[in-house]
Amino acid sequence: MNYKKIYSNFIESIFEEHNKDIEATISYINTNQAKIYEWKPEFKEAKRHLTAGEKNDIIWKIITPF
Repeated sequence: MNYKKIYSNFIESIFEEHNKDIEATISYINTNQAKIYEWKPEFKEAKRHLTAGEKNDIIWKIITPF
């Protein structure tokens, strides 16, 4: 399983849904974490397998163009 791709795709989709607002994206994910884990178990697994540094790199790549 490509955990980086799964994590990146999900974060990017939420980021787009929240009009490219990283604060709103992070808030949404934190507030809805239990629900997200239910309907996106692969995201939960990816999040568990990636290091904090790997997750930060992915988020940085998503928000850097802005």
